[in-house]
Amino acid sequence: MRLIDVPLQVDPSELEAIPHEELVWLFAMLTLLLLFARGLGEVAKRFGLPSVVGELTAGIVLGPSLLGAMSATAAAVEFTTGHGVDLQVGINLISVLSWIGLIMLIILTGLETDLDLILSKATEATVIAVASIVVPFALGFGFAWYLPETFLAEGGSRLTFSLFVAVAMSISAIPVIAKILMDMGQIRRNFGQITLAAGMINDTVGWILLALVAGLERTGQVELSSIGGTILSLAIILGVGFTIGQRVVRWIFVLVDNYVGGQMAKITTLMVLALGMGTVTHALELEVVLGAFIVGILVGQVNRFDYETEHVFEMVTLSIFAPIFFAAAGLRVDLGRLLEPTVFTVAAAALAIAVVGKFVGSYVGAKAVGLGHWEGITMGAGLNARGAMEIIVALVGLTLGVLTIEMYSIIVSIAVLTSVMAPPMLRYTLPRVPMTEEERERIEREERQRKSFLGAVARILLPTRGGADTQYAARLLGPLIRDRDIELTSMYVATARDGRDDGLFANPIDRLRGRRPTRSDGSGPSEDGSSTAATGDAAPDLEALADDAEHAESAEHDVTARAFELIERRLGDQDRPPRTRVREVEGSVADTILDESTNYDLTVLGEAGRGRDPDEPLFSETVDRVLQETSRPTMVVSTPYSGESALEEMDAELRRILLPTAGTEYNRHAAEIAFAIATRENAIVEIVHVVDEPPVDERFVDQPDLSKAIGIGEEIVDREADLGHEMGADVLTTVEVSDRPEATMVELAHQDDVDLIIMGTEMRPISKRAFYGHRVEHVLQNADCPVAVVSSV
Repeated sequence: MRLIDVPLQVDPSELEAIPHEELVWLFAMLTLLLLFARGLGEVAKRFGLPSVVGELTAGIVLGPSLLGAMSATAAAVEFTTGHGVDLQVGINLISVLSWIGLIMLIILTGLETDLDLILSKATEATVIAVASIVVPFALGFGFAWYLPETFLAEGGSRLTFSLFVAVAMSISAIPVIAKILMDMGQIRRNFGQITLAAGMINDTVGWILLALVAGLERTGQVELSSIGGTILSLAIILGVGFTIGQRVVRWIFVLVDNYVGGQMAKITTLMVLALGMGTVTHALELEVVLGAFIVGILVGQVNRFDYETEHVFEMVTLSIFAPIFFAAAGLRVDLGRLLEPTVFTVAAAALAIAVVGKFVGSYVGAKAVGLGHWEGITMGAGLNARGAMEIIVALVGLTLGVLTIEMYSIIVSIAVLTSVMAPPMLRYTLPRVPMTEEERERIEREERQRKSFLGAVARILLPTRGGADTQYAARLLGPLIRDRDIELTSMYVATARDGRDDGLFANPIDRLRGRRPTRSDGSGPSEDGSSTAATGDAAPDLEALADDAEHAESAEHDVTARAFELIERRLGDQDRPPRTRVREVEGSVADTILDESTNYDLTVLGEAGRGRDPDEPLFSETVDRVLQETSRPTMVVSTPYSGESALEEMDAELRRILLPTAGTEYNRHAAEIAFAIATRENAIVEIVHVVDEPPVDERFVDQPDLSKAIGIGEEIVDREADLGHEMGADVLTTVEVSDRPEATMVELAHQDDVDLIIMGTEMRPISKRAFYGHRVEHVLQNADCPVAVVSSV
């Protein structure tokens, strides 16, 4: 439906700027709209109503019905500038901005939409949508057919007039419904998702009916070919969007996140996709909201568009653009025209028919698919909100000369009143809709996922030279990222060929020559004789790539490729191989890793060093510096493996994982990783909490009563066990009492033949080196199995 014809070519010299006076009026009106919308929205919330009620009311207050702010502002501008204001131009500019708010609200609705749940409830949503359209459409058509002639436009067709009124009666407003459900915190419930799906179907059918009726008015006949083309376009858009489109959207966000990164880039990409898709659907006469909604759903399935980014987008939308949209919708209402007795009577009758028709249709549809009594009433309450969609129908009817100004005011009033009525009706009916156990578990699971550490990890960085420790780190990452939307980047840092070690990696030439890596200060290898390279000692097959020192430099490329190959082998079967990246050292290896890690959610470091001197760094100089200076979560993987048996030992089956916990947030983050690995490896996770018993020389005569501490410990391990069960892992729980908890953990790991220890901790402030705390360091130094330490906060 093209309301404005735009020339294909415009001479820039003919372009005119918006007059200064109209810009002043526009900014003043936007100030009032946002102020009143947010202010009355907060007032509505104080009375237990969703903010959308106050936002819609703000437009009515500022419109011609009460304050007449548009005209008053225009008069003030004319008084101060001496020039009049073309209100129609200003209203059009406000309409453009309100459309942006509508699109952003629709995108947010899509982000909150559970596609899998909607597909599982597709039958229910379709039946409810059809019934909620048919009943009010039929009642609205019959009502309009018998209205007095005075309500028909001069020379207008009774049939077209009746069809326009019927469409207006039957349509619903998905933005208003979504905003109400969001304000009430009910959008994730089953009925909320079904209501959204039914509302979207309702809207889509409504737009098709509107296109049909508008075509009938323009041509005087029903254009079946146009209807068929619209339905075909809809099928193609939905089919392509939810198949090829899903993969394309994910690819675009991965590309943007990898090469640009940041919330601004992702939000910009979201808006570009939504506006672009909206342009396509609008050009096909399917309306821009459908395209924006589809993009919102698709982006909501992309792990790279994380909850924090969605929250930023939500705050901007709900605090600025959505209030302007709702307030602008209310500006069109002129209650003065409804005070005439005949018009008031018709308006009251029309409102009753619209509300009752939608209630009856929704209720009948809900009962037909097996929903309960109160669920049917709740569906009717939600779908009754018509909002700006009905206003658009009324505006089209007025533009085409089908509706009189009186009938236009009646339809707009119904749109606003039904939107204002919906929240209190939902607030009354919602508590009477019981929540099933399945629904409760799903919502709790989704809430945990929102707060999940692992769920927020979309990109992992693994610096590597292919040594034993980074290979084992890859061995752990394999089951961790399998079947998850997590991208792993294996990064090889190319160091300078000066025989010097930057801490994390030994010089590749030295490694090929068989030299033991030295510290960056030239002090030689670590005191215990182990390699200080975070990737461990050079694997024998790497050294064999060069016959002698003269060929070492030419073989470095082969070493790089071989290092990536070893990491990929340890990862096992994956849906997609890891990204590989080679970076030249910039300043130092630590600087290079720190710079690269800012674009990742988790940095995993393989570390061979287990320094036992408390005055010396626990790890190599580079790893120590990375841990001290990084602002991102890290996981350090340290193994006792060395020599020819290293590769065989790291390939051994994981049967038992020890998970020490004190119940802290970072312990839970480590638990998520442990359970994710155990689930894929069919390993048992032993959750242990050690109650700290006072040393013998600090006790009083009587044995201290530790029953309360033991009880708290049992609650801690049980809570972690619940998480393990939810993630599908087999768990055991242990509460020990010891005056040396760290020694007890090491002893327990040895006694139970543990294959891996995973610990959560935080970086402690210390001046000279990275410090995890005495207990974590004791376990790292003394355990005879690999240890992974997760530092997330």
